[in-house]
Amino acid sequence: MKWVFAVVLFSISVLSASAQDIVDTIRVNFLYGSVPARGFRNTEKPAFGGLKGGHVNIQSSGRVLDFRPHGTCHIVPVGSKPNGGFDINNGLYWDTATTKWASIRIPVTAAQKQELETIFAEYASSTPYDYAVFGMRCAAASYDVLSRIGLFPQMSDRNNIIAHFYPKLLRKKVFSWARKHDYEIVFHEGRTSRVWESDKGLL
Repeated sequence: MKWVFAVVLFSISVLSASAQDIVDTIRVNFLYGSVPARGFRNTEKPAFGGLKGGHVNIQSSGRVLDFRPHGTCHIVPVGSKPNGGFDINNGLYWDTATTKWASIRIPVTAAQKQELETIFAEYASSTPYDYAVFGMRCAAASYDVLSRIGLFPQMSDRNNIIAHFYPKLLRKKVFSWARKHDYEIVFHEGRTSRVWESDKGLL
């Protein structure tokens, strides 16, 4: 019985230490893709990417890191003249009252939080890759950042681009991962004048 008691004490101590390691939370925010609903095409504008569009960004300490194109969107990466980059904003750029979005609250350790803050500064100062249709975009770029702080396995740029070609592919992966860890997911439904992307289906 002594060894059982020892195992229980050890398990409790490990869980307590893990809980104490958590010092803060970050958010991964997803805007769903959409198109104007029937009867609203004169008042609702098309959105970049349509139903397979949308956006994803990472929020920490009141700041939001977005990877977006600047100017003309490249079809393939042009490393010597990157046309996009990471912007640090004070909030979500979309209308949180009328758009469809989801936000995942993720606990992080002090080391992960510090690494994320370092990435915010470095990536906003000089983007590590170009923004391109067949290249790094918001979903792949966000996965890159999350993997660099140890939340997901790191991938090559090529494999990352294929696996997270548009936000829904990353969103479904993060949702599944968050539910396994019992992390908070907040959903917000969008206005009915638009048809919003769903989370159903493999793609």
